[in-house]
Amino acid sequence: MQCAVDHPELAGLRSWQLGTRDAHTIYERFGWRSADPSRWMARGVAPSDIYG
Repeated sequence: MQCAVDHPELAGLRSWQLGTRDAHTIYERFGWRSADPSRWMARGVAPSDIYG
């Protein structure tokens, strides 16, 4: 995960999303937060910006 976050070609992304069913705590270590507690996580924007 850290390699993807630090990759220079991805540095310009304003937001990221990922889906996970059971690894929320792992991704939280890399700055992700729950956007929809059942599955989706976001990084770089507030979850309300994604889901309203």
